[in-house]
Amino acid sequence: MNILFNLKQKFEKFDENWRSDLEKTFSSSNKKSAEKHAFWIDHEFLRIFYHNNFQIAPGVFRSNQPSEKRILEWQREKGIQSIINFRGESNQGAFFIEKNICKEIGIKLINIKLYSSKLPEKEKIFEINEVFKTIKKPFLMHCKSGSDRAGLGSALYFLLVLNTPVEIAQKQLSFKFLHLGGWTAGILDFMLMEYRHAFKKDRINFLDWVEKRYHREEMTQRYGDFRKNSHWFKIPR
Repeated sequence: MNILFNLKQKFEKFDENWRSDLEKTFSSSNKKSAEKHAFWIDHEFLRIFYHNNFQIAPGVFRSNQPSEKRILEWQREKGIQSIINFRGESNQGAFFIEKNICKEIGIKLINIKLYSSKLPEKEKIFEINEVFKTIKKPFLMHCKSGSDRAGLGSALYFLLVLNTPVEIAQKQLSFKFLHLGGWTAGILDFMLMEYRHAFKKDRINFLDWVEKRYHREEMTQRYGDFRKNSHWFKIPR
């Protein structure tokens, strides 16, 4: 175990140093190191084969982390005008590449940090709602794998913009998109399940529920209890 722990620490230090170097050296004419970081450390070698691309509404798409080549294709083939990056700003090679190409070709990049295994802050949900009101279509939303954070963003789009029943929104967090609701990312399913129960009881609007009844820390604790008292891989529904 000590050997594995030491290897993990060495790898994390290696990655930390690489990212720190990218912050100092990256430019539109000096992208090779960032491309290598995206390929090997951020698993771009897997995304070459599977993009997790889906259209969820007219002019609205979701996917995993797009490469520079794919962003160019999104603009050429779909006319993408905006991208929401649910990974947020970072010193990842993939982020520097995305930020650079969006600036070069005139795509508006919006960075909002969500987590796959943590509930969003109340303020973050209202921020996303405001972004959805003003964003130029067609637009793409993505995270790293396109399954959890992009899934939550898509579910919120269904609730906030399309005004669909929550049962429809919940389908954006499913194995179809490689989301595993029976594991740590199930906390996102749990949030939607809690709202579904509240709506069934008294027909409360989603944003009203967020404002008045959504308590992040308390819900996180209740999800922990749910996981302890449920069989392995049970999806909160």
